[in-house]
Amino acid sequence: MEALNSRRTINFTNAIHSMSIIHSTNATYSLRQGGHFIRRCLILLPIMMLCWFFSFSTAFSSPAAFSKDKLVQIDEEITQNMQRFNIPGMAFVLANENGIVYAKGYGLQGQGGDQPVDAATNFQIGSISKVFTSLAIMQLRDEGLIQLDAPVTNYLPWFTTEDTSLSDLITIHDLLNHTSGLPGRLNTHDVKSSDADTIAVQIKRKLQKVQLVASPGTTYEYTNMNYDLLQLIIEKVSGQSFPDYMNHYIFQPLDMNRTSFSREAGLDNSATGHRYIWGELRPFHEQPAFATLGSAGLATNAEDLGAYISFLLTSSAGVDSSVLRSESLHEMHTAVISDHSIGYGFGWEITANTVEKKGGLPGFTANLIVLPGKSYGFALLANSKQSITDETNFNIARILEGAAPAYLAKDDFPTISLENKLILYISAFLTLIALLMWLPVVFGPAGKKGGFCFVKPSLPAVLICFVLNGFVLVSVLYYIYIYVPYESGVPALHRLTTAPDTVNGLMLLSGAWLSCSLSLACRSVLRQNKRLNRIKDTKI
Repeated sequence: MEALNSRRTINFTNAIHSMSIIHSTNATYSLRQGGHFIRRCLILLPIMMLCWFFSFSTAFSSPAAFSKDKLVQIDEEITQNMQRFNIPGMAFVLANENGIVYAKGYGLQGQGGDQPVDAATNFQIGSISKVFTSLAIMQLRDEGLIQLDAPVTNYLPWFTTEDTSLSDLITIHDLLNHTSGLPGRLNTHDVKSSDADTIAVQIKRKLQKVQLVASPGTTYEYTNMNYDLLQLIIEKVSGQSFPDYMNHYIFQPLDMNRTSFSREAGLDNSATGHRYIWGELRPFHEQPAFATLGSAGLATNAEDLGAYISFLLTSSAGVDSSVLRSESLHEMHTAVISDHSIGYGFGWEITANTVEKKGGLPGFTANLIVLPGKSYGFALLANSKQSITDETNFNIARILEGAAPAYLAKDDFPTISLENKLILYISAFLTLIALLMWLPVVFGPAGKKGGFCFVKPSLPAVLICFVLNGFVLVSVLYYIYIYVPYESGVPALHRLTTAPDTVNGLMLLSGAWLSCSLSLACRSVLRQNKRLNRIKDTKI
């Protein structure tokens, strides 16, 4: 870190020296010219006016100039979608290389509350945290403390998967670009400790039986684990905790004064997360684990994101800053691997004209779009977990380019997904079958049509009702309670907080399937004893 501070001091000293030279030169020039100054100004005045008029008209015709009408359209787009989709609060920022052009808050920090959202209200931004983590890695690379092509084991000697020969090939570059081959299901949401050594032990245990989905460097496979590992590497190399490093070397230099990690409690003017649970919008609180800060743990606001966007645009224009060299940022915004028209690199999604990143947590969504070639960028934050946030920001992009926004119909964004509706329908169907099977048992004796007794099951009944039905039942329960949590990267189904509807639906489905299976097995050996009742009636 001494090298980093030293370089910044040198740059600042050089800048002051340059300004003093310019000032003294201008003073000497003014004294020497004397009385010729007014005459030259009169000659140059018409030319200056023409130049001023040309630059003025060009500014208002360029894509980076934003008329009041466009800002009004953006306001209308945001407020209409908030009303249509029942979003409690949003915040928007538009910035260029000179700073914030427009920033505004909309709605409330929490449903039913009275605290309004403003441009300084903090929202959790989920996976947008990754582009800040990659920025820290590039800082350390520029200082010679990290080599991107070096194996991860150089910094985390304990790192290994089931096939050590493959995991030993994974580099820092692979973690940054999601080409490590680690499966997408991996994360550290269940790691509760904030101690680096304890986190390392638990991650090592998670990775012991993991098989890579592809050889390192060959395939894009998005997984939070890549950036959870980068967080540990930053701590190991810098000798500081991850939040301390980020605050000191990124947030403070960029004047992102209210940006912090969401575990840092007590920060006022912070939005409450919300999400739909079976069609009803409810507050949703989740405390991200310390081990996930590098992949999804950042909280920020519109004003701070405006400062960040300005930094990105300035660096993209070739201007070095105290945070990162322009060349390094250009490297970050160059696609390493592509999928059709979208490229990926250093946490970003890269198209021909934009660098983008979207993020989300169970109660929040955020979307960031930067257009380096047109010298502006913008971000939209919401305290509701809905994909409508991304679509609204894409509409804002259309407005800024002079096009009409697409109409976002409510029916196209259902509050209950088709998959969850299907789970409910299947559960109801199985429950109905179980009830129909037991109706004769309940109403048969009441109607004096005979009693019921257990009989020895036939071979077909044994094969169908006990063996086959039992196999299907075990398979369904295995899928619900073992496979789904495994693929979701959680230790148990109830820990899948990102999908409460699915969790509740699958638990209901398992109960309905168990009830139906047991009913089918029992009814196969339960027979109505009509003959016994006829004999009794004859004797009477």
